Amino acid sequence: MAMADAPTQTVTITVDNEPVTGVPRHTTPNAILQLAEIDPATHYLVKIAGRHQESFQGRGGEPITVHEREKFVSLSTGPTPTS
Repeated sequence: MAMADAPTQTVTITVDNEPVTGVPRHTTPNAILQLAEIDPATHYLVKIAGRHQESFQGRGGEPITVHEREKFVSLSTGPTPTS
C-alpha cells in the first residue's frame, strides 16, 4: 500500500512544546487537544507559524489538515485570574 494513498497517515506535531505523535493529517482542533490530553471543553487550540497565530476558538470541530512538526499551543477558555 502506498503511503500517499493511506487515509490514516499520521504526523508528529507539538502542543505546548510537547510532542504529540500519531496525529491524523486530517483531523480537528478538538481531536488534537484530546491527543495531547487537554480538555477541549476548557481549552482551545492556536496554531503558531513564525509570528502568525491562527486561533481555533469556537471552531474546535472544524476539519483541518496538519503537517509534520507544526506547532500549536492550548489556551484556557476560563476566566483570567486577577491579583
